[in-house]
Amino acid sequence: MNQHVFGNEKYVKLFGWEGNPFVFKILPDLFVGYEDEMKSMIEKISGGCKFSVILGPTGSGKTTMMKNLITKIAGYGRVFYVPKPPNSPDGWKKIFTEIVRPGIFRRLFMKPNIDNITIYEVGEWVNKRSKNKRLLLLVDECHESTRESLEWLRTLTDQIDNLSLVLAGLPVFEKRLMEELETFRRRIENKLELTNLSSAETRELIKKRIEWVGGEDVKPFTSNSIQYIYEKTNGFPREVLRICSELIQNAIENNITTIDTDFLKESSHSHKRETMEMIQELPYRQKSILEILSKGGEMTPSQIVEEMDPKDYTDTGNAVRSVNNILRRLLKDKIVVRERRGKAYRYKISPKFQTMFVNA
Repeated sequence: MNQHVFGNEKYVKLFGWEGNPFVFKILPDLFVGYEDEMKSMIEKISGGCKFSVILGPTGSGKTTMMKNLITKIAGYGRVFYVPKPPNSPDGWKKIFTEIVRPGIFRRLFMKPNIDNITIYEVGEWVNKRSKNKRLLLLVDECHESTRESLEWLRTLTDQIDNLSLVLAGLPVFEKRLMEELETFRRRIENKLELTNLSSAETRELIKKRIEWVGGEDVKPFTSNSIQYIYEKTNGFPREVLRICSELIQNAIENNITTIDTDFLKESSHSHKRETMEMIQELPYRQKSILEILSKGGEMTPSQIVEEMDPKDYTDTGNAVRSVNNILRRLLKDKIVVRERRGKAYRYKISPKFQTMFVNA
């Protein structure tokens, strides 16, 4: 039983499920696709490859793949997952000393003085305490790391004898390495690029999720509705989960047990009406910012201000503060989404509202 979703009566009543199978939850055992690529990556890491990279756009399944890799790879004394890289050498020091952290007996009675170790001594310290055991470090969201942090990570990985490193990040990470850290880029022997799932893999993802909560195959979806979901999402896993969840919620609200072509048409018309009404009710300045985003794509608050009428604000500082406040409201209403790029956030209209706003 999946206790974390058990007891949700609306799913049990209509579909016989334990809960919503399409929650945004990392489920490594339900990872779909890239079987040959995953097998190749495991073989290379097991063969001693020190530097591996997984690249892919937001929502393509990088984190799920890393967690799945942890469950499949064998023969390592310690496997350590870091959800986000630290931005300082001291951050890496804490991570690496934790990887080979002494047992409770040594911590209590021998009291190894970890605090006095400098970043320059970490490599030697780990080598002495790893006792020839193989170590695997997986670092997610590496595109957010600073140059200094990446330089230290490369240096420490070089110094530690039995360490294999797997990095995951957006495609822009590879460009950063080429432009800023060519030495690091040359170390990479093992690269896997995630794009999107095929139609068959999209169906398999939906099937696995439904069976995870006690369902049968892809029911209540039909072959036509699966194809619709694939075309709507281009096979990006996170978008597949989002669309499926929306369709299931709509089916529950209307007491529908089969999601077929007729249901999709009605659901689409209802969705358009709702989003159109929501956009039409927005205040003038929120609409103005959305209009700018619809033409400019991903933009920072400062870039948005540059496209605005200067008469609307007393000065640039006031304009940026006002735009940030408006963006926070739009973000809360899920009309815009944002992504961190370096030190700044870039905003864009969410896929749910983009077409509707243009039509509005």
